[in-house]
Amino acid sequence: MYKREFENLLNSSKIPKSTLLYGACHYQNNYFGDKILEKLSVNPEEKLLLYYDEYNFTLAKNFLSQSSLFGDRNILIVKTDKTIAKKELDILINLSFKNETNYIVFQFFGDDSKAKNISKSFTPKKNANFVRFFKPNQGEAIFLIDKRAKEIGLNVNRFVLSHLYQLQNEDISLCINDLEKLNILDKEIEICDVDRLIYGLGSVGMDQFIYELLQKKDIRKAYTRLTELGGSDETRIINAIQTYLGQLFLFYMYIKINGKFDARVVLGYPLPPIIAQERSRLCMMFDLKTYNSIFNLLLESEFKLKKMQNIDKNSLLLSTLIKLQTFL
Repeated sequence: MYKREFENLLNSSKIPKSTLLYGACHYQNNYFGDKILEKLSVNPEEKLLLYYDEYNFTLAKNFLSQSSLFGDRNILIVKTDKTIAKKELDILINLSFKNETNYIVFQFFGDDSKAKNISKSFTPKKNANFVRFFKPNQGEAIFLIDKRAKEIGLNVNRFVLSHLYQLQNEDISLCINDLEKLNILDKEIEICDVDRLIYGLGSVGMDQFIYELLQKKDIRKAYTRLTELGGSDETRIINAIQTYLGQLFLFYMYIKINGKFDARVVLGYPLPPIIAQERSRLCMMFDLKTYNSIFNLLLESEFKLKKMQNIDKNSLLLSTLIKLQTFL
């Protein structure tokens, strides 16, 4: 089932007796898991939460098998990154199906490929279903963060949220947590507030660091400030540069095809005029060959940072950044 279909199902209050949530976006997994419990109006005494290694088949089976003199429901919630034997899962789903007071919410945070076999147990004939959450594009991610900001009454525009999203390496969950920190200011949030509260007074934003890198400026001081304040590690900086260059490449292709720049079409939201002009100028400074060389370099460096052991990651990153500037 697609996310939109599942949303419609929740809005109609037709909650499956057993639901599997999985996919690349852990934030949406948790968000919709909470939504199911909210729609069911679950009381604490009605639910059993088995978190990661806490899962035990006998415990889960006994919980769903018990009856209550007071008509309370049995809501089993399993959050794990490990697969469950199909035989066990089928038994649990069957217990949920046969008892109108039973519900299962299975939240899988492991590899998507492993969830394929699990999903086969969640069939409509057992009043069960599954939802896969794909990594949202930037426009969708900003929408989700903005939605949460509105829920907590935070006064912030989408451009600032986009800045936060890039600083947090496109991690929606981290951004959501940061909204609570920013809400203590009790005012309209600006980019300087994000930089000050999230990364420490005087720290540089990732965007500014990458901008200086692409302008072939001396980045030693900016790099030192980024790493010493603990705002970013080597892999995160590589990923942030990839994301920034990816956006510039999209802008480059859009301008090549349409002869103009429209951030709303490319990103899903507008940019301030000054930033838009800067991006449109910067993206056209590189040709396809340069983009290709940079992307290949970043991918190679990311692979080494994640897979190779006993290496000086700081030196590897610095050498990558120096080599990147030779392409410009």
